[in-house]
Amino acid sequence: MVRAPGERFGSAIAKAFDELRARDIRRIASDSGGIVSDDRLRVSVLNRTAVVDPGAGTVAWDDGTEPEDGIKVILLHYLLGSDGSVDGQWRSFHEFESGNLYYSVFRGRALVPLLSAFGSDPARLATASEHLGGMRMERGDASFDFLFFPRLKVNITLWKGDEEVPASANMLFDAAAGRMLGAEDLAHLAEDLVEALRRQVE
Repeated sequence: MVRAPGERFGSAIAKAFDELRARDIRRIASDSGGIVSDDRLRVSVLNRTAVVDPGAGTVAWDDGTEPEDGIKVILLHYLLGSDGSVDGQWRSFHEFESGNLYYSVFRGRALVPLLSAFGSDPARLATASEHLGGMRMERGDASFDFLFFPRLKVNITLWKGDEEVPASANMLFDAAAGRMLGAEDLAHLAEDLVEALRRQVE
């Protein structure tokens, strides 16, 4: 069966909007770090701003273009799951509920492409990270913290390796991410972050 455009995520988006409409948009904004304007919610997503209109059931970038459905889903789930807190403790993907189940997806969609694009050139990762607003950290050969969403912090660290030890990479999440998003959503978020980094240096 051939899926129509958007069918894969359509039911998840519709369900999330139903839940959003049942809640106080100002409380959601406060918890998620967003801003309410004209009954719409503006939320930063890396270096862009998304505009969520619960009444119309739409998500758009502030330049009028439309995000991919996968981004819409994780954004809407973030809005529903955010409780206003950042724990300040790092966790690996394995440590989240169902993290082991989805780890191969996470590795294949995020860590492998990350190493393919930047493993031999940490400086290239630094350039891409700075374009996305990443904050440089003193780890590995290149390490940056990102606010993917206002209350969801992610760290990427790269080790270049040498002739004896291959390059390696790791991605950590603030512990609060596990309360906001399930493992499948976190794997998708990680993929989107790596793809955004790759676009910065294409």
